[in-house]
Amino acid sequence: MTDDIAPDITALLGRWRDGDRGAENELFDAIYPALRGIASKQLNGQHDLTLNPTELAHETYARLSRNASIDYQDRGHFFAVAARAARHFIVDYLRSRGSDKRGSGMPFVALDEVADELPDYRIDLSVDWLAVHAALSELERRDEHSARIVELKFFSGLTTEEIADAVGISRATVVRDWRFAKAWLAGKLRNER
Repeated sequence: MTDDIAPDITALLGRWRDGDRGAENELFDAIYPALRGIASKQLNGQHDLTLNPTELAHETYARLSRNASIDYQDRGHFFAVAARAARHFIVDYLRSRGSDKRGSGMPFVALDEVADELPDYRIDLSVDWLAVHAALSELERRDEHSARIVELKFFSGLTTEEIADAVGISRATVVRDWRFAKAWLAGKLRNER
């Protein structure tokens, strides 16, 4: 995980789940810089959006805080849920702007921009957020583990090392699963064009 995250986040999550309001405030202070950083990475270069990183971070946290009953097993689980909350907020935001149709002014994200660590397998494919969301939902039905890797990398902007730590798997497994997921998504998104 990022250096901005308190090492006792799992304990804070447990206290928060048990209703400790002080833990909720401590948790917010501990994770907000990371949520803001994730939001900033996601919105970098998205000039067509009126959404800003602060708003995305706040909305993501708001969605998380409404679900305090979730039994977060650890930081990795929490950030996987945070990635999903950010993903769904962005999709809801785009849909509310009437962006459900292709070519309606929605921002484009280059899938290969998040794969700097895999220079041997780069693709030149720009896709829209809603297309990525739909393809990722299909991948999730087929291979939930690979879809989680994509969420953590693409929607949270975590590095391979951070994902390995969060999910509790080796770096090599993250690289292999990311490579598979990226190839699968690229094929799916190419077919959608």
